[in-house]
Amino acid sequence: MVAAAPFLAGQNPELPDGKGKATVLKRCVGCHEAAEVVGSRLTEIGWQRNVADMVGRGAEGSDEEMAEVVAYLTKYFGKINVNTASPAQLQDFLGLTEKEARAIVAYREREGQIKNFEQLKSVPGANPEKLQDKRALIAFSE
Repeated sequence: MVAAAPFLAGQNPELPDGKGKATVLKRCVGCHEAAEVVGSRLTEIGWQRNVADMVGRGAEGSDEEMAEVVAYLTKYFGKINVNTASPAQLQDFLGLTEKEARAIVAYREREGQIKNFEQLKSVPGANPEKLQDKRALIAFSE
């Protein structure tokens, strides 16, 4: 997971290089400033809804292009839902070890959905300091 730099209002940020960047520039940045496009972090479902809303308002592009936009925005400007993510997704997105990721999944399977950040930090086997460093990337629902 590559963390994106925060952007200040009025800035037109340089988007990170990666698969989908050209499509985001073509399909999103033509109507919106780049800072507006990436101004808030969303989960994959959130980005899917956002893109679907834009298509409903007249944004053009193939299904493949819109899927590429969602994948790019999720990777570089996304959040991960710790209640639905697989261990591999937690490892990749948050930089957790396999053991830490499995501890989170086992905890939520045993105790139910994790409701907030304090509960997540208390998961046995999770590294609270590492989680704190990634707090902006963590969601507890869609």
